[in-house]
Amino acid sequence: MQYRILQSVVAVVLVVGLSGCKCPFAQKKEAPAQAVKLADVPAPAKAAIEKLMAGGEIAKIEKEGEGDKAIYDVEGKSQGKNVEYDVAADGKVLTSEESVPYASLPQAVRTATARYFGSSEGLSASKEIEKDKTFYEVTGKKGEATITLKLSDTGKILEKEKE
Repeated sequence: MQYRILQSVVAVVLVVGLSGCKCPFAQKKEAPAQAVKLADVPAPAKAAIEKLMAGGEIAKIEKEGEGDKAIYDVEGKSQGKNVEYDVAADGKVLTSEESVPYASLPQAVRTATARYFGSSEGLSASKEIEKDKTFYEVTGKKGEATITLKLSDTGKILEKEKE
């Protein structure tokens, strides 16, 4: 009896797996971001981008998602700083990031990054605001690898990304 149940379960799993069923627990693959021109961005998002980048230079705009769920990732230079923004189709600014001098970081962030990298020499930094929370990204060399750390304002390492 148990063997028969096991056979049935295996058969169902194979049929579902081979049929390409769209199960709710199946992993979704995100479509790759596509480069777009400012002229192709919806009016509310375009107005927000123009305001954010006033007097600056847009290096690239990438669209992720479709329709009213689309997010526009904008990278460029403004007031001598590298900047990056995520802007929703409705014009809402979701995140902002700008390069900042390493010395301007909170002491706790500088201490944590100097401890992680072994020195503060050659580190570059940016300040990111997401959902009204401030984070810091610090990039540097550790051995032969280039590492970017995302930290809270208290110096807690939240993410590590190896490039």
